Amino acid sequence: MKKIIDRIIGKFFKQCQKSGRITGIRFDNTLTRITFPLIGLLAFVWFLIRVIPKPSRIAYPCQQAAAAIGGGFILYLVGLIASLSVYQKIKSKINTPVARLFIVGVVLVISISIVVAKSLQDDFVPNITPPEGRNAPVGEAKGLFPGRVAWCRNVDATNWDEKNGNWWEDKYTDQKVVDKMFSQTLNGISGEKTDGEAWQSLFRYNNRMNGRGDRGYSRGEKIVIKINMNAIHTPDVEWKNQGYPSPQMMNALVKQLIEVAGVRGEDIIITDPSRYIGSQIYDKIRSNASPEFSKVIFEEGKARDLPGYRTAEPDTAALVWFVMPDGKKYRMCFPKSYTEATYIINSTLVRPHRVFGITSVAKNHFGAVWAFDSAAFKPNPLHAFALWDYPTPNKLKEPHSAPVLMGHKITYNKTMLYIADGLYTSINQGGPLKKMSTFGDDWFSSIMMSQDPVALESVVYDFISNEPNLVAQNPSFNGNQDNQFMECAMAGNPPSGTLYDPENDGTPLKSLGVHEHWNNSSERKYSRNLGFDKGIELVSLK
Repeated sequence: MKKIIDRIIGKFFKQCQKSGRITGIRFDNTLTRITFPLIGLLAFVWFLIRVIPKPSRIAYPCQQAAAAIGGGFILYLVGLIASLSVYQKIKSKINTPVARLFIVGVVLVISISIVVAKSLQDDFVPNITPPEGRNAPVGEAKGLFPGRVAWCRNVDATNWDEKNGNWWEDKYTDQKVVDKMFSQTLNGISGEKTDGEAWQSLFRYNNRMNGRGDRGYSRGEKIVIKINMNAIHTPDVEWKNQGYPSPQMMNALVKQLIEVAGVRGEDIIITDPSRYIGSQIYDKIRSNASPEFSKVIFEEGKARDLPGYRTAEPDTAALVWFVMPDGKKYRMCFPKSYTEATYIINSTLVRPHRVFGITSVAKNHFGAVWAFDSAAFKPNPLHAFALWDYPTPNKLKEPHSAPVLMGHKITYNKTMLYIADGLYTSINQGGPLKKMSTFGDDWFSSIMMSQDPVALESVVYDFISNEPNLVAQNPSFNGNQDNQFMECAMAGNPPSGTLYDPENDGTPLKSLGVHEHWNNSSERKYSRNLGFDKGIELVSLK
């Protein structure tokens, strides 16, 4: 059926070769020329039906395509009428009070809808006022240094000029600088002086928390690195200058694991089960001289025919239970790679999301849930928790999917480190890169790490929400983003009153970490930075 639809679309419409989006009408065949008036009229009517009740929909790609086609039809119609020899006859026919009133009404409806939509889009003011106030921590801080988030920024890592080449090329993203930043951040989060000691501390902490004793990494234990490839829906998509995981960042992480922590390449799995891992990341890691790097496994939605790639498989016994907005329970499951691994590293991005506000720790697992209904790694049911543009927009004191994804015993217990890649930031999961006006109109050029997932999400959100270039025109920043953080931090007694039991075994969640907002966007101080023994500590490394 999909192939038939694709052929029909290809017959009538022009499409962008990269994105597949409809960009116009094809006039190179007789059938299209004959049916164009009908297509144009339908597109115009569809645009009005969708946009007038909800003007913010004018930003949707589908509505932009409909507007282009419908607008083209109106211009075509006006030109046709103006040029017809019977124009005067038509004019006389419509020169009646009723006809003129109808025409005026249509023009007014169209004009008002466009003006309102444009106004809403241009004048949208994000609501980032913390409902609980600033420096008002909730939840229980986690980690070797409870609530610590280490942040390293170095502008020498990023020098893409937005004109030439691509940001992910080595001449625009400096691998040596990224390696140094990674080392600094790793030591900052662990409190150690060397990378080797840092990894040992992280492994020992995770093993103690899971009852495996006070020991470090043991040879043969598998490590899953969950990355976010949300923008790559097919294996042959050509990368564009938008927000993907940095190949240099992933290379720095893998190098650390192999060369410092002593992990074999075959025991490292880089995965995004519902998406496809770009060849840019694959080629970068395999360019290392050691044969261990060629053994690293790349797990994706449907593996391409290249050495090291494999297709993700569901573990139908690793069930994940969600409390949906209507109160009913819904089950999904995690991939086998999650259940077979001893450790997980959650490598997320500093990036907004079109309908969820931010793409961070919990949202990163959207790509790793298997939907039994569609027999695929497909998180569509979880869009019920989006902040806007869906039938049940999530609000403060309502259930959320984040505590389940973050707090399930597989993800929560196994995750030894949370990383936020902020070398380059984009406006959302499919949008262009944007520099940070709050950092002198330069790239964010940052790495953040934590052992407290809620603390990391809170800090990532504070950086994003206070950057105009990233939140403008994004209705997800509507004052309800804190619901996710509050529900996670207070998972044992959440504001929504929801009983979060991800395994459905009668054991409810407890606090998953600490949440608070900094004092202001200039000082960026959290409670522990202000001398208190609770809340978040943001450690800034130079």
